[in-house]
Amino acid sequence: MLVSDVSVLYVEDEIMIAIETVHLLETLGFQSVHVAHNLRTAEELAAKAQYDFALLDVNLGNGECTADFGIALRESGTQVVFVSGYCKSDLGARLGDFDFLEKPILRDALGQACLDLIEVNRLKKNRLHNKKPANPRVRREF
Repeated sequence: MLVSDVSVLYVEDEIMIAIETVHLLETLGFQSVHVAHNLRTAEELAAKAQYDFALLDVNLGNGECTADFGIALRESGTQVVFVSGYCKSDLGARLGDFDFLEKPILRDALGQACLDLIEVNRLKKNRLHNKKPANPRVRREF
């Protein structure tokens, strides 16, 4: 899977940070980046399309939090990275096994996180396509 083939959902309430991060994603080769500035818009975008990768600011304005949204995205097959100005240990156990980037987002850290998630996604797809029948002696005809 090429970076240019990966669809990204990016949720960030701070407009300037969103512009800078979208630029970073574009310089890394991502061509399909969809941005939401609040949880409602993010949910609407996710209802319309399946994203390969989601980059979610944990705490949005007006007290909105993307934790439940990110958990739901991951359960639907989207690779999720949370972003925050707080350190990962401040986010609690619910988000402990998610990938995490601390603000300000650095290009190298973002690039490595993206490459790691693309590799995980590639390995999952390979496992799905290379599954053998439960009983290899059974010949299946289609």
